[in-house]
Amino acid sequence: MEMTPNITTTPDYVLLLGASGRLGQECAALMQDAGIALQTPSRLETTIENLADLLAARPPAMIVNAAAFTDVDAAESHRTVAARINADLPAALAKMANMLDIRLIHISTDFVFSGQADSPYREDDETGPINWYGTTKRDGERAVMMMDHRAIILRTAWLHGNRRPCFIQAIAQRLGNGEMVEAIADRYGSPTSAAALAGQIVTLCQRVLAGDDIPSGIFHASGVGAASPFDIALEIAGLMGVDRNLVVPVSASDRQERALRPDFCALDCQKMTDFLGLRCQPWQAGVAHTVLQSNINVRRVA
Repeated sequence: MEMTPNITTTPDYVLLLGASGRLGQECAALMQDAGIALQTPSRLETTIENLADLLAARPPAMIVNAAAFTDVDAAESHRTVAARINADLPAALAKMANMLDIRLIHISTDFVFSGQADSPYREDDETGPINWYGTTKRDGERAVMMMDHRAIILRTAWLHGNRRPCFIQAIAQRLGNGEMVEAIADRYGSPTSAAALAGQIVTLCQRVLAGDDIPSGIFHASGVGAASPFDIALEIAGLMGVDRNLVVPVSASDRQERALRPDFCALDCQKMTDFLGLRCQPWQAGVAHTVLQSNINVRRVA
């Protein structure tokens, strides 16, 4: 694929893919607030052919790929579509970015791991996805690293925020209504605020636009620490001042899920600080931000 830009001016904008998603919406809002010029193709426009034409005509300074097929259960029965979005698209983006000297940030997931660890995963730990979603995201990572040695891959987990409905809001709403909440107590991850992750992505974009040569590679970018949905629900109950006895622990084995999920997929984020100078917040802080911004009222029972 030969791609030659049609213009010679210095790239001055960011191409954001997946701008309608939870993370993408946060990134778009923060970039606009920061005065970063932005282009956000729609989902229908996010094809390899369309992107090739766009990049050749007006290459950006940076590509942020937040587009993904994230429905873990649906991926099992929509394998071709999931692979096209999670693996084929990142591979093509990385190839084009390398040819045109464009920095690429690609968003990946904790689900590239098997979940059999007993401590938070580091970036160089062996991957071993146990479902199709994780497999396609792992394949996307490998393709990006093979095609573009300057790419930045950010693995994140359990994203939540207020721009789209999320599990934090669902728990808070039920607790606010005085309802019981059953929450899995034997599956662990690193809950991540989409707003916090978007802030880190915007900082990286600002550095690239300023001419900084930031390090490449795979970095874990999530909430710090390990938590189960039960832990999260208890934290939300405490934040809202409701009876913690409303939260009932259950086992993941009791849930009917089409796709397997990792039992323990917490991420170690120290490399993010050491190499990029970006600190990840404790998962509790991210949950508190989402809850406090959700404006969910607590029904007081006399």
